[in-house]
Amino acid sequence: MKVKDILIFLYKQIINSLFPEKCIKCSKKDILFCDKCISETKKAQRETREGIMSVFDYRDPYIRKAIWDLKYYNKKNLGSIFGDILYETFLEEISDLRLYSLGEKIIVIPVPISKKRNKGRGYNQSLAIAKSFVQKENIFELKNNLIFKNRETIPQARLKNKKDRLSNIKGAFDIKDRNFIKNKTFIIIDDVTTTGGTITEIIKILKKNKAKKVLGLTIAH
Repeated sequence: MKVKDILIFLYKQIINSLFPEKCIKCSKKDILFCDKCISETKKAQRETREGIMSVFDYRDPYIRKAIWDLKYYNKKNLGSIFGDILYETFLEEISDLRLYSLGEKIIVIPVPISKKRNKGRGYNQSLAIAKSFVQKENIFELKNNLIFKNRETIPQARLKNKKDRLSNIKGAFDIKDRNFIKNKTFIIIDDVTTTGGTITEIIKILKKNKAKKVLGLTIAH
């Protein structure tokens, strides 16, 4: 282990001892979101766009806090928890995708963020979720850089109008290797969907390049 890695490990140990993790809802120690609170959290009931499925209702204050903690406050351990939740919630849909893939890898794509935003935040929260998700089965293959953002966009959360959100994200994504897409099965992972515009835009370019099947999964809607 390198000296830098040892120092990072020791730093994390000190921080955890001074400020131990606790559940955002019930304050149970040593976990950011406990199983009991997860099971009691309101599930998504509002419709999403075709091909996009969500676990929780974003209007739930604890879900909103958990996503903000992951996204803006460096609580990357929530990514592991959310990855597990996505897998367990959508086991039936994943089984259907296995049939489409005919034994080939199911490609998992985290919704990309711009280079500027990634540099400022230090990480992509959707990638943190996807890394946990792909560990569940060998059939998954993570492709973090296959889809990329080709321009800066206004954060969708700042736009309240559906028309503005869809216009903001239109044409904002591109594919690094178009030949890779044909006849493959994909899962797109994101933290939140509101209008479904972001994932729909990615689904559109994948299908345009002859993807076999695409499913979008998010933590909240």
